[in-house]
Amino acid sequence: MTQPPHDHDPQRRRLLRRAATVASTTAGAGVAAAVGLPAAAQAAPGDSLIMGTTNDAGGQTTTLNASEGIAALSLNNTEGVALRLVPSSNLYPQVLESEMGTMAVDDQGDLFIRAGTDSDDGDTNGWAWTSEWATMSVAMRPVRVLDTRSPDLRRRIVAGSANLDPTTGKLKPGGPIVVALDEYVRNGYAMKGNVTVVGMTGPGFLTVWGGDTKPTASTVNWWTSGQILSNFLFTRLGASGAFRNVITIQATSSPTHVIVDLTSLLVGHPSQIVSGQA
Repeated sequence: MTQPPHDHDPQRRRLLRRAATVASTTAGAGVAAAVGLPAAAQAAPGDSLIMGTTNDAGGQTTTLNASEGIAALSLNNTEGVALRLVPSSNLYPQVLESEMGTMAVDDQGDLFIRAGTDSDDGDTNGWAWTSEWATMSVAMRPVRVLDTRSPDLRRRIVAGSANLDPTTGKLKPGGPIVVALDEYVRNGYAMKGNVTVVGMTGPGFLTVWGGDTKPTASTVNWWTSGQILSNFLFTRLGASGAFRNVITIQATSSPTHVIVDLTSLLVGHPSQIVSGQA
């Protein structure tokens, strides 16, 4: 096969380093090999195959076999993507009918895997976990992000400060405050922590939510004055103006001091945590 002149330039060659024998079998008609040649692809252990051209195995499958403890496939491309799986809307029958370990990319760009069998000898298949559509809870070093008793710990209030009593700092009933957590997270989904109320003057309740329309549920309730009560807090994060990670807090019926402690953040990837990760 004649190669274009630039294929002889070592700077433009894409090498597949393998410590295994590449052998051709006849399993699976119409399967295209990512590497290899239309005929039986053979290479001595450690030899290189040139990447950068399209190889169609036709009715053959290229199989990689490796000794125990040695990687069967190693891809290296310093100037671009080493391996690309082409998305397909018809992958499910192909994957479901293939051998365990088969992978493919669906038309949404998600990786689908033929994983094996479950305890009832049924097929187990599913999508690989990615940060595109799954979340994780990242533990934080507990930090107090709001305490209306302290002017310094009211600094994260980015809207609604007029709803605090100018003398005591208590949250007045009926008006919300918005607290930003942008110094801890970028584009987070939700937060976990504790909310505490203290110094209320009568019965009432507090609601904490991410933003938009106020929910009808309460986060913590009290039935008389002078109590100190806390509750677990798990709420999504909203946006307010230039701030992308906020919670909104509103008291009903009675003014009260509010304390919020942050203990965990829900994100798509740990790199979204800006500071405070445990």
